[in-house]
Amino acid sequence: MIIYNLTEKMLYDLLMDTIQEGYDNQMKERERQLDYFEGINLEQDIQQFFDSDSLSQIPPMYINLVRNIISRRALVYQQAPVRFNDNYNEVIGDLDSFMKQFEQLTYLLGTEALYTHWDDNEKKLKYRPIHFFVPFFRPNEDEPFAIMYQAESQLQARTEDAQYMFWSKDTEDMEGKHFMISSRGKITSIVEGDRNPYGDILPFNIAHRHPFTRDFFREGATDLVNGMRSVNIMLTELALHGRFQLGQPVFTGLDTEQRISTGQDKAIVLPEGADFGYRTPNANVQAMIESTRYMVDSVAQANNVRINWTQNQGESGVSKKMAQLDLMDALRSDVEQIYRPFEKEQFRIAKRILEVSANINLGDQFSIDFAEREVPMSQDEEIAYYTWAFANDLETRQSYLRKKNPDLQEEEIQGIVDQIDQEQPQQADETQSIIDRIGEQVG
Repeated sequence: MIIYNLTEKMLYDLLMDTIQEGYDNQMKERERQLDYFEGINLEQDIQQFFDSDSLSQIPPMYINLVRNIISRRALVYQQAPVRFNDNYNEVIGDLDSFMKQFEQLTYLLGTEALYTHWDDNEKKLKYRPIHFFVPFFRPNEDEPFAIMYQAESQLQARTEDAQYMFWSKDTEDMEGKHFMISSRGKITSIVEGDRNPYGDILPFNIAHRHPFTRDFFREGATDLVNGMRSVNIMLTELALHGRFQLGQPVFTGLDTEQRISTGQDKAIVLPEGADFGYRTPNANVQAMIESTRYMVDSVAQANNVRINWTQNQGESGVSKKMAQLDLMDALRSDVEQIYRPFEKEQFRIAKRILEVSANINLGDQFSIDFAEREVPMSQDEEIAYYTWAFANDLETRQSYLRKKNPDLQEEEIQGIVDQIDQEQPQQADETQSIIDRIGEQVG
């Protein structure tokens, strides 16, 4: 929403209009995405596609791979990055563990906001993800200068007098604000004079799944959520088919008002001219199963994730490595396009918060080193890959050691390699022994 110069009354009126018109529309789709991520309300979601008679025979059937697929795709923070600013590292609290979930939520929702504040009791920075918020923009600007979000728990049923937090930053012609406004229009002061204590900085850092094109809110995992919904519809159809596989009872020659109950322990008495039998549906069950599997595969591959069905369990480590190069490329892109800029902005925000709230000066020097991503492999797959990689001069024992333990110094690495050479001369068919010995040395 674009904001021009406003009086306080005009600002309050605008916020009330936003609460009444714009907030609920955004919440609906995001709540559905969060439902699938958390695995709740899925039965209710499937029920709308079946009539009550069908679901009187079976319960809705569903699986939920949304969180599983996203956790296998959002891997930037699988290993904690190294941040270079000692003062900052002392006060960031549980940022590393928090960012694991935040990355997944960003992938799920497309755009996610991180609220940061200082906890004076624990002497640490604390964080909160903001799933539902309304950004406000200045003319010809792509980044918001103000944000409003619900103050209560974001997933609880909203009351008639819900509370919303509003933050804006200082601009050339507007003073930054911070206050709470209810859905009835009541203003509650949070800080003296309703001033934003951080001036021209908002305590919010926003991550986007994709670079900016047209809309501030990026497309999230809608394809994944819709795919899982379609899979669950098909699974329910399969269950219904299985329910009637033994046959559907069919009566002929009966008056439409006549009702005859059936059951294993009941004798059926038919009037003259009536008939009774079973009819079995002729749906191609195997085709339905393959269609379901294909849909799961398609959704997963669209998100750079492979589903390992039973027949693919013998796939070699080399094949897996080659097949997942696109995932590695996507992760490197995530680091450079999303999370390296995000971390730099987070440092800038934290720096101002700490100066104002804790009288801590972080200085200006900050850099971050993200861990290099590797395709997860079993020991047998790892041996197969490194046998091939050693033989083709794509890897060395030294490079293997660096990946397994980045903390090792170069002289330590060479010492381990020399010791292995003395105890076990390097042979092309002795990769397993080499990896085992390196594993012992690395721990």
